[in-house]
Amino acid sequence: MDRQPPDQFRLLFSLFHGMPPLSRALYLPGLAALAGYIIFTVLFDARHDGQAFVTAFLLGFAVYIACGFEGLMRRVLTLWSGSGAAFVALALIGLPLVILALADDAVWCQRMQSAVYLVIAGVFLNDLVRGRVATSASLWPDAGMRNHLPNLTRGMVLLNGTLLVLNETMIFASDLSQWLMFWAILPLVSQMLVRAMVLTVINLDDNGQPV
Repeated sequence: MDRQPPDQFRLLFSLFHGMPPLSRALYLPGLAALAGYIIFTVLFDARHDGQAFVTAFLLGFAVYIACGFEGLMRRVLTLWSGSGAAFVALALIGLPLVILALADDAVWCQRMQSAVYLVIAGVFLNDLVRGRVATSASLWPDAGMRNHLPNLTRGMVLLNGTLLVLNETMIFASDLSQWLMFWAILPLVSQMLVRAMVLTVINLDDNGQPV
């Protein structure tokens, strides 16, 4: 049976009940998007469900950018400096928001998440093909992780490719409210999968050598 937006919101809230403290970036964007979808569904009539979805997703994406802005700037400043860093930051923030603001079809929002996974997988795949571990080293800079970086690079390619396929499957198999619920919990799921992947790599018997 299809769930209505209020049911989706209550289900999302129940998922966080009793959990340890979480980074705001993991749950605030989803909460903002779901709350916005409930409000905009009421404000717009049933014929404009797509518009309510796009507006709610834009709100959630804006909250996501706001929560991650400081971390984004730190990472950009490690690669560029001065005006170059400002240009890259504005491009990374402004371009997706402009695309979403101009979108007249909900699928643009859904495929935006697929594009994110495609880009991340491509970055790690580029490192893998070139025999480098630069991206993994920036994420896990501890000296104790150095021997595990090749397998972590492989794991990130596989993980983001899997999430890309999962998102495309959800786009095909679910309605807008169900997909928005999926998007709301996706950061939590992704973080758990990354942690599981890292622990798996660390505990490999091959001491971090390529498998």
